[in-house]
Amino acid sequence: MSLIKPAENWKHQFALLMTIGFLCTGIAFSAASAASRGPQKGQKKSRSGSVNVEALQKKAFACYLQRNYVEATKLFKECFTRDPEDVSVNYYLGASALFSSDLKAAEHALCRVIVMTTPDSEFSSLAMKSLKQWRSQFHGIEPYSQIENGQLKRWDKGKGPIKVWVSNGLQLPRGFVGPELDSNKCKTLYSMFENPNFFKQLQTVVHYVPQYRDIVKSGINDWGWVAAEGIISFEFVDDPTKADVLYFWCPESGAGSVGRTFYPWTRTDNARCIVHIETEYLRKWGSRTPAELRKTSAHEFGHVLGLTQHSTNINDVMSGQGKTVTYREMTSYSASSAVTKNDYATLRALYELPPDYLYQPLNR
Repeated sequence: MSLIKPAENWKHQFALLMTIGFLCTGIAFSAASAASRGPQKGQKKSRSGSVNVEALQKKAFACYLQRNYVEATKLFKECFTRDPEDVSVNYYLGASALFSSDLKAAEHALCRVIVMTTPDSEFSSLAMKSLKQWRSQFHGIEPYSQIENGQLKRWDKGKGPIKVWVSNGLQLPRGFVGPELDSNKCKTLYSMFENPNFFKQLQTVVHYVPQYRDIVKSGINDWGWVAAEGIISFEFVDDPTKADVLYFWCPESGAGSVGRTFYPWTRTDNARCIVHIETEYLRKWGSRTPAELRKTSAHEFGHVLGLTQHSTNINDVMSGQGKTVTYREMTSYSASSAVTKNDYATLRALYELPPDYLYQPLNR
């Protein structure tokens, strides 16, 4: 049973007492209003109806009310293990961990709250406020929501590495190039990808430079730390028929974008993730082209990994707007990764939560 449903009086009483008792702390726990309303738009709800879970939640709240934050943290961690989709459990775990100086647990829990709710959710607002007020302790991280139509999507991290194939300038056949490609047409391509001869018939896109393929791989490798962190692993393959993710090229992407990612249809045989990158926009960059292409590649692979929503921070690689490039940046090329700590914290939180849609590697 979710802690945010306006049903049990003990929850209302706790929220009211907590608001009065901790209003002066700077966290501004206005939980009375959050607890008195139903689930908010885009907010993950608990799937658990266990009486034992509810009893454990009550015990955790009682410890919090008594300011026994160490015990409250321990109990809320157990609540999270049993019911990880409960937003309020994640939030109060973050709050109790913060007061008990368990900063790692606090950071993870508060990041999960933001990732699993919409930005206009009250719990999201409170979690972000906590991260900002303890900015130095949390290294200034600002994760961003990944809720799309009330759902979270990611790969099944227990099914082995994601296999990635990057074409050497190949574009998809007529009817599937650039803006012609849509999600429904991807289903048609899945069966075509089974035939090795399909790839032999593809043509090279205009304005393609052979070095582009290695630069795209560098952008993908900017996410290489995900395996070491135990989030998800990936590897490059030379055989496209065995790939879970396939990169193609197109003259123009359409929809005002320079790259697009199409997720594999769940519950569809041999579903793949398809990415295409535009070559036309690369022509104007001159010496800056390698940096721009690498950043675009890193951005699209962030989508591949499950970051469906863009960041509002223009410095993040998953920003949907892009950063204004200075003259100095245009005349120099940095090999450093464009992936920021905000991108990292967001992806980490996504893979700590149970998804609504789970993409399955082909395991070939």
